[in-house]
Amino acid sequence: MRSHFITNFLLLLLAVSLGLFLFTDDINQNGIRPLSSIEADSINHINIQHNQREIVLQKTGAEWQLTEPVNISANQFRIKTLLNLLGTDSHAQYNTDQLELNKYGLDEARTSIHFNQARFIFGIVNPMNNLRYVMYNQQLHLIDDHVYPLLSSQIGTLVARELFPAETNISKLVLPEHTLTRNQDGLWQSNDDISSDAIVETLYQWTHKQAFAVHDYVKRDSLGEIQVFIDGSDGPINFSITDVDPWLIIARPDIKLEYHFNLEDYDALLRPGSLKQAPEDSLQVSPDEFIKAIQSE
Repeated sequence: MRSHFITNFLLLLLAVSLGLFLFTDDINQNGIRPLSSIEADSINHINIQHNQREIVLQKTGAEWQLTEPVNISANQFRIKTLLNLLGTDSHAQYNTDQLELNKYGLDEARTSIHFNQARFIFGIVNPMNNLRYVMYNQQLHLIDDHVYPLLSSQIGTLVARELFPAETNISKLVLPEHTLTRNQDGLWQSNDDISSDAIVETLYQWTHKQAFAVHDYVKRDSLGEIQVFIDGSDGPINFSITDVDPWLIIARPDIKLEYHFNLEDYDALLRPGSLKQAPEDSLQVSPDEFIKAIQSE
């Protein structure tokens, strides 16, 4: 029994040694340092290539915008995550002169990102430490694998989760059950008895409500059509309601994206005036105050 255990232990040591040899052969490993010295604030153009797909992002003022394959506001938080790659820790650096790049998944360069003119090429994950190989500036680096999932995911991952930017001026909103329009005096009105406050609240939701996810468009039967007219635009932007179970999906087939909302957001976005508010003269109490009142009776 003891000899069997020793044999298995020696075989394990041999497997580990072979793995280390495979991924550290003929290279000189250095200490931890930043992947690059490039300042994130200096970047105004990002180009991502993954397999046959290309994504282009451009910075305008302080905000990032996707320009390819669609022209739409970017998810600012996730663009910041991409920019963090510039200063991320490189746990080890290897000169690439004598390396066989195919050993590290870098021979075909299927995934890469340009920050302005600086190119970072992504390879495979080292199975011994779960760090990913990245080639930059003629050196091979090992980094934490935080950015690659963003580069290889759906385009919607980098798209802003709002249907429209907050500064968008909507001039007309045609919903499945209501039509909201702004007259020549700038006053909002509807085709039925909806208060101006309810209309303004719905318009606010259309420029501020965040989807919990944005995905590539999946063709489904339409459950309702929506038209949004923007100041200065020639025609409407068309949306389709494609699902209401288990969540609300509002799709834009023209740019092949769909926005996933909680089902509770249906009324806020599509039924003006359905969000009931307590009368101004009613007594308002917090949940804690309500519980204390019940306990005191």
